[in-house]
Amino acid sequence: MKTVDVITSHNISIEYETAGVFIRGVARLLDLVVMFVYGLIVYIISVIILAETIFSGRWGDWEIAIIVFMILLLPVYFYSLIMEYFLKGQTIGKLALGVRVVKLNGENATFSDVSMRWAFNIIDFWFSAGAIAALFISTTDKGQRIGDILAQTAVVRNKPREVYSIRDILNIKDISKHEPQFLNVTKFTDEDMILIKNAISRVNKYPNEAHKQLIRDLAESAAHELKLSEVPEKKLTFLKTLLQDYIVLTR
Repeated sequence: MKTVDVITSHNISIEYETAGVFIRGVARLLDLVVMFVYGLIVYIISVIILAETIFSGRWGDWEIAIIVFMILLLPVYFYSLIMEYFLKGQTIGKLALGVRVVKLNGENATFSDVSMRWAFNIIDFWFSAGAIAALFISTTDKGQRIGDILAQTAVVRNKPREVYSIRDILNIKDISKHEPQFLNVTKFTDEDMILIKNAISRVNKYPNEAHKQLIRDLAESAAHELKLSEVPEKKLTFLKTLLQDYIVLTR
């Protein structure tokens, strides 16, 4: 789960959860469906106009039908540019999936920003069938494709999948039910504990290799910070114990 720290004009840091390859791919697919339906409607209208000119004997008017067709297709060509500018960083697909484009300073993307993203659709999506975009989104720290990097934007979730507060932590364990094992756990912060709780919840819900590796990394970092001689073998249990110790010793 990648995040991006947005620094506002008031020097306030806001952490957003970035939209991954899958959710952005689904949003793109919905947008393609919208564009296809619109294009189909335009095609039908143009065929009707062309048929009317033929049957009425006005052969010279076929040029008008073609011009009308080309004009009506312009919104398809400029779809993401128009939508992201007027819907403040969203297209119909992004709106449906609850994601949007934001500048890295927390402001709404400007016309030049969405223009840059639109221009690089050619490289990110059309020339590579989305492979280049997927590669950059998966490997960059802020989940950015080339257009995002150049425009200094990121695609974030409007609402994070999981929200935790210190109140969640305070409800974990009561002092009467737990004796602390790591007394110097108090050197950690509430934010550290929220991160650990988040990781534990994620691995319990989605026990894949990526989340298991996160647990291992957190356990090693915590053991190093606590100056333990070695990392406990049961790393998930170790993190749960740290979380419980922290509550007992700080509440």
